Amino acid sequence: MNTILKNSIKELLGYTYFNLYKKYINNIGNKTLIYHAFGTKLKHDTYGISMDINRFKSHMIYVKDNHHIHDLTKPFAGNSISITIDDGYKDTLDAVDILQNLKIPFTLFITSDFIDKDSFLSTNDVRDISLLKYSNIGSHGKSHSKLGFLDHVQQRRELIESKTFIESIIKSKVRSIAFPHGSYNSTTLSCLKELGYNLAVTSKKGFNTRNTDRYSLYRSEIINSDNTKQLKKKIEGYYDFY
Repeated sequence: MNTILKNSIKELLGYTYFNLYKKYINNIGNKTLIYHAFGTKLKHDTYGISMDINRFKSHMIYVKDNHHIHDLTKPFAGNSISITIDDGYKDTLDAVDILQNLKIPFTLFITSDFIDKDSFLSTNDVRDISLLKYSNIGSHGKSHSKLGFLDHVQQRRELIESKTFIESIIKSKVRSIAFPHGSYNSTTLSCLKELGYNLAVTSKKGFNTRNTDRYSLYRSEIINSDNTKQLKKKIEGYYDFY
């Protein structure tokens, strides 16, 4: 199936889902957005997670002008948008500059094994970001493995080692995690609570409220082909059906 046909089907399904169902239910809540890389073309990126930095800036200006922006680490209240960035690519620094200039709070989820590797943030980068007014640093696992496919011992190692390593850099507690690949299970959740995490975000689409499980928060992925119109649709829940 070619890209044009796939996109046409997605738009048709989105239109049907939103106009016949979604817009008639209570959409009061928080929409948390996922970004990844900014400008650098990634070899494994066939989906478009590497976003043009100017497009990202236009997204943030739109969000700033039209929505209440919420610090993800605080309790939800009413309609809001939260910004998250996964992985810790080097070009995250460009996005951080924009977020700081616009005074937009954000959470950066870092895979600890990637720190100081080519194309990723350095130890000094992570430390510097952690000191910024609008930043919050969380874990994205140790090796970016799918936690839901690991046994209990392996999961604990991923969660402990990523947490303690990042904490040694930022000199502050790491309390949040984004599940790599969105993968987790009941073992993951029990380990998180035992190890001192108090917030976890998934890759499942939806709205977060005060009643949403803080260990399974919803997020919507934003990609490079999303112009402001598409961003608006994702914020409204237009594509939450898939």
